[in-house]
Amino acid sequence: MTPRTWFRVHSFTGVITGLLLFVICWSGTFAVVSNEIDWLVTPEARVVPPEAGRGEPVRWGEIVAAVEAAYPEAAIIWLSAPLYPRSAAEIEIDLPSQRGVTVYVDPYAVQVQGAWSYFDAQRFFRSFHMNLFEPLGGGGLYIVCAFAVTLLVSLAASLKFYKRWWRRFFDWPRVGTRAFLSTLHKAVGLWSLWFLIVIGVTGVWYLFEAARADFLDGKNAWAGQGDHAVHQIALPSAGPDRPPLPLGSLIDEAQDVRPDLAITGIGPGAETVTFEGQSRHILVRNRANSLILDSRTGAVLHDQTPLDYSLYWRWSDTADPLHFGDFGGLTSKLIWFAFGLALSGLIFTGTLLHARRLAEGAGRAARHRWPGTAAALGVSGLLLALSVPAGFAEARDYYGPLVDGAPQLPALAPGVWWVIVIWTTVTLA
Repeated sequence: MTPRTWFRVHSFTGVITGLLLFVICWSGTFAVVSNEIDWLVTPEARVVPPEAGRGEPVRWGEIVAAVEAAYPEAAIIWLSAPLYPRSAAEIEIDLPSQRGVTVYVDPYAVQVQGAWSYFDAQRFFRSFHMNLFEPLGGGGLYIVCAFAVTLLVSLAASLKFYKRWWRRFFDWPRVGTRAFLSTLHKAVGLWSLWFLIVIGVTGVWYLFEAARADFLDGKNAWAGQGDHAVHQIALPSAGPDRPPLPLGSLIDEAQDVRPDLAITGIGPGAETVTFEGQSRHILVRNRANSLILDSRTGAVLHDQTPLDYSLYWRWSDTADPLHFGDFGGLTSKLIWFAFGLALSGLIFTGTLLHARRLAEGAGRAARHRWPGTAAALGVSGLLLALSVPAGFAEARDYYGPLVDGAPQLPALAPGVWWVIVIWTTVTLA
């Protein structure tokens, strides 16, 4: 194909998918730093570590006791280690009248600081970015991931029509609105080339992974209890009359078995307790390093490192750290956030350039106007409009309290509420 044809492919994919692609990338950019946003706007999530307390191990047993004392009717679902030295430990609990409550505990003083709904800024941005809150009642993940395909198509087409692009990294923007936007669009695209490839490839992987699990084998984990796992873990052998061991004892056992494991999450249960974290292996989710113990005896039921994986599952647990850039702590997150803004800006400036071409005159406008643009904008707008009530429904049905048997919207931390309102307003603007 000629460079002009490649340009038309680039223009077509940008115009037809641009509105929804912008919102997806824009929300994903903030999803990268959503934990940090929660820390900034939720006072209960912040702690002041004593100078001597830095680097001390998390006192999980005492934290559990503090939560149980504050919420005696709660069922503890998951314990998350502090993300940073100034972060609280976050304990997810279910109450008789409400699921998904996050309790914030000072890990140094072992003191409960408060609790809010699990539907926080992190959950808002992650759910919206992942599936738009399922605006059609299902299939939202497929809709979002399909745009990774158009992103890669648009990228490949741009490299085909932009002559000698490898020499253009230092081209300066020229005078004139359109010339400035055009040069800026190309320069940002070149400097973000690696990032676009990472986001596009991992997005296509999510699409393939979801299709494989939904339509082929139903597997979404390497090991576990249930048909969803490739390798089935044997059930505990201890009888149900035997009480679970104290969590502190189980943690000691886990650290004896896996001294290399920096525990980031614990899932306690009546029969088993799961430990996840990071070890010496790079670029993997926490679940890649996992240890499952019998809650009643402390016996090891499953001990897993990334070395146990097949190549397929090793990559499966590498895609997420690459997509969200959380493998290097705050430093890598800020890099991903900056390039996420650049990617969103690419889509936005591409839209402006197309609008300028349409405004240049009837003859040229006809050559740049794509059939189906109005329909594409209509469908994109409809999906975004439907995502608003879908988001309210998710917050209410999954995380809201029950009042007289009817679910209600959960109480959000005031700062989280304002983040959602301001971000939505800016996005619409």
